[in-house]
Amino acid sequence: MRSPTMKHSLPCCALLVCSLTLTGCGRPGESVAITETREISTHAPAPNIDITSATRFYDDARKEAQERPDFRNLLTWTVPEGWKESGQPDPMGMRLVDLRFGTGGEGECYITLMPGSGGGLEANVNRWRAQMGQQPYTAEEIEKLPTKPFFNRDASFVAFDGDFKGFGAETAQPGYRMLGLIHSAEQATIFVKLTGPKALVEQNAAAFDAFCQSIKPNLPNQ
Repeated sequence: MRSPTMKHSLPCCALLVCSLTLTGCGRPGESVAITETREISTHAPAPNIDITSATRFYDDARKEAQERPDFRNLLTWTVPEGWKESGQPDPMGMRLVDLRFGTGGEGECYITLMPGSGGGLEANVNRWRAQMGQQPYTAEEIEKLPTKPFFNRDASFVAFDGDFKGFGAETAQPGYRMLGLIHSAEQATIFVKLTGPKALVEQNAAAFDAFCQSIKPNLPNQ
């Protein structure tokens, strides 16, 4: 059976918008005296503090006036046969797609897109190693990481074994393997990360490679 293909259509200049949203709007060292006050309206809706940072500036009260950006539209990809999109909400609000595989959906693979360097290769690799209960790599070890072709360039590839403790988990899951691919460009950084029981990940290693190779920019007029 042929794998389903997901395609989206947002202009590529949205990558630049991602970077611009991180730029501060004030001038360093400038101080402004506040000389007037006003009472808070009793009719104004209460602020919603129990939401992710991804939606904080797109409050439900302003849906009609302000559209939420759909960053999924920046890329296109092909879902491997036997994988399916998760119906669970993203705990961080940062995943473009969250896929599951395995009999009980215990295998997980997702794409994250971030503006600029996304914190840097070393910091992200060592964050992943910490999730697997492993010691951080040195700068020299980071430089020796193998690479795989991605977006017509070389991307850093990692494969770790250990006890996996994901975001928000109370206990680690033993006997896991993690595969990861990190591609950094001037405008954005793309992470593709797969985790699951070691045997299951080994069975899906080729599917992971095929999935990564299928990820491409969604260019206009395609």
